[in-house]
Amino acid sequence: MTSDLKKIWTVFTPPERRKAVGMLVLVVLMAVAETLSVVSIMPFLSVLGRPAIIHDNPLLQSVYQSFGFHDTRGFILALGLTSIAIVIGSSIFKTATLHLLNRFVHLERHSISARLLSRYLHQPYEFFLTRNSSVLGKNVLSEVDQLLFELIQPLSQLIAQGTVVLAMALLIFCYDPLTAICIVSVLTLLYGVIYGMARKRLAHIGKERQIANGQRYLACNEALGGIKDVKITHSAAAYQKQFEDASRLFSRHMATNDTLSQSPLYLVEATGYSMLIVIALALLLRSNDVAHVLPALGLYGFAAYRMLPAAQIMYRGFAKLKVSSAALQSIHHDLTLPIEQEATGTYALAPQKEIRLQGIRYAYPSAPEKPVFDEFDLLIPANTTIGIVGRSGAGKSTLMDLLLGLLQPESGMLSVDGTKIAANNIAAWQRAIGYVPQHIFLADASVTENIAFGVPADKVNMRAVERAARTAQIHEFVTRELPQGYDTRVGDRGIRLSGGQRQRIGIARALYRDPSVLFMDEATSALDSQTEEALNEAIRNLSGNKTILVIAHKETSILGCQSVISIQASNSSAGPALQQ
Repeated sequence: MTSDLKKIWTVFTPPERRKAVGMLVLVVLMAVAETLSVVSIMPFLSVLGRPAIIHDNPLLQSVYQSFGFHDTRGFILALGLTSIAIVIGSSIFKTATLHLLNRFVHLERHSISARLLSRYLHQPYEFFLTRNSSVLGKNVLSEVDQLLFELIQPLSQLIAQGTVVLAMALLIFCYDPLTAICIVSVLTLLYGVIYGMARKRLAHIGKERQIANGQRYLACNEALGGIKDVKITHSAAAYQKQFEDASRLFSRHMATNDTLSQSPLYLVEATGYSMLIVIALALLLRSNDVAHVLPALGLYGFAAYRMLPAAQIMYRGFAKLKVSSAALQSIHHDLTLPIEQEATGTYALAPQKEIRLQGIRYAYPSAPEKPVFDEFDLLIPANTTIGIVGRSGAGKSTLMDLLLGLLQPESGMLSVDGTKIAANNIAAWQRAIGYVPQHIFLADASVTENIAFGVPADKVNMRAVERAARTAQIHEFVTRELPQGYDTRVGDRGIRLSGGQRQRIGIARALYRDPSVLFMDEATSALDSQTEEALNEAIRNLSGNKTILVIAHKETSILGCQSVISIQASNSSAGPALQQ
């Protein structure tokens, strides 16, 4: 548990730690208010049971005389109203404190999920080659909620209610040490035995819950993301079963967690009621005077009323801490991932002479013994159009990722006009690039927003949008056939558009910023021959003003290239063969 508490502390930022300390101070004040509310009932019950005690007790006598009371009835009324006021004030303060605690927890959900997403977005591209996007999304959304509402919030309640229990125990101890020791011992023994029996089970279901949660996210995302293939292959039943199995296991574990967290309350309530009766009988036998029993019984009863629910909340906090330990471990690990530093500045590193790959060796982390490139060299003169061809698996896409700076070679370097591309200038290099991937990602947004991808709506340059759309041969379609023109939403992943239309929007996106370098990875694969020819003509018109690299399978896609480079084999160390 100590290690979990340390991890929680490291998950907080320094300002959040200071707020957490402030919350602890409020919790202590809340416990003091709770204690005062319990103590306030004793004088009232004492005077109510035996009015003569006013003159026997020096403190009550002093209060009676100081406020100028002349009759017992008025004094009893004042004591009752004072007790009510103290209890109400304590409840208001407790409500305000719990609100601040809940507000702190909910804002922590925002803070942790935002920082976790930021941490993921600032990881190098290779990170995403080994991590499933569904699992990452699950961590940002579901697992952060699990951490906050099933661990940090119960932990804050554990501390708050633990302070209340401690205050009540000290109060009873001051009044009757033996009784206080008996009550605390019985409560500790009951919850200790229950927690000891459930601890291993809670840890086990916590790990399985996290795995099942990831599996249901994965099944749901894959089924909905590949809905066309699911429909064609009639595999809905398989995905449905995969989701239901994971969802059922997840729900069963959550139910078990709730049961193990809540069920001790009934046993403790019965024990507390029985103990209250036993204490009443013991006090009556000891003093044989109801007037003496009534105040003590009121104290114990009110203290039990405050203590038992607090003890149950403490136990539930310990139980949820055990269940959510796996979520804490995962989020703590990912929040401590090193951040890929982004270079500052807004300039673009546009090539004036050449782009060069020299002595490149690269192997994917999953197969380090099988390099895709070894001692690979490539020279791309500035303002030329180069075609890249080769069989599937030859390394064309890997070459593109190396040129884009998404993958870092194990040895060798990428340079622009003799300047090595490194962490301090990779952003400047990427600002000079327009990239058209093989598979175009479209957001569920308007055509304009997809072309000016990542640009705030109030800063979009519509002239640049239309210029890019005309070059990509999509302007006529947008203005004539879409109901709202450039404001038409394209649907999830562009589902309302054809493959060719999605491809052309992707090309327009690459051209929006008028880059000096254009990389196209199978950019015309989804186009019909007429549109492809029109696009190739537009690209030929750009030739000489931009450096263009085209990866393609079809010969028609590289007809306008000034030279063609063929990558012969994925493990070749001889480099590509240059064909004129």
